[in-house]
Amino acid sequence: MLRVSIHAGPLADASRYNLLAWLDIGYETLAPIADYKGVLFQSGLGATPPYALASYPRWSASLWDLTARAIALGLNFDDPSEAVPVVAHPRKGCAFASEISALIEHLPGGQTIRRRTLASASVRQVGRRRGSYEANFDEHTMKRHSTEPFLFTPEVMRPAELLLHACLVRLTGTQEMPARPGLCVPKPVEFDGLSYVPIHCLVEPARTGFRNWLAEFSEPPLEYEGAPLGIAPEPLYVKFLRDVI
Repeated sequence: MLRVSIHAGPLADASRYNLLAWLDIGYETLAPIADYKGVLFQSGLGATPPYALASYPRWSASLWDLTARAIALGLNFDDPSEAVPVVAHPRKGCAFASEISALIEHLPGGQTIRRRTLASASVRQVGRRRGSYEANFDEHTMKRHSTEPFLFTPEVMRPAELLLHACLVRLTGTQEMPARPGLCVPKPVEFDGLSYVPIHCLVEPARTGFRNWLAEFSEPPLEYEGAPLGIAPEPLYVKFLRDVI
């Protein structure tokens, strides 16, 4: 399960004592195109019942894409949709936060495996104008990303909604939900009568995730002309998409 926790203040101070909201994302069906279920908790409002995020291609986009869709569905719980909720802008002033931070952690089952931090984000107000923010995002399979300043000026501050808008700016440069990603299935190459995946053709995070998995649990890629990162057996990539969390 993935746990997205949203905290007041900077990342360095994130703890259960300044938790503002959390989002749990678990598998309903584990497959290359997976069905997820989510629960969104917001301080002062409580938790939603579990809701569905269906047919999402695994290892196809940033974890912040999955997070943005799961938050949108939670905020739109009465009318489930991945559409960005409409923000009511007040005539005077707006609700604002000086800084929030977020962590994405993998919470495995059982008692012997520690949770792993997969990604983090900080969203802070910039300049003197209330409602002007910039955000920094880190992710274990992607480069650090800093957004340009963006405006978020609601009547009521919902930290999960602020994180949603920061995620959208990180993903698209706008505050609109991007098109759903497609499953990363590059055209295979034939070698010695077998099908192989050219690793350089994989999009992130599949490329880094698959390379790390091969290095730790399987055989190294084969050298192949025109494939600077090598090639790997197609059945191994299918297993990676199907099983690796």
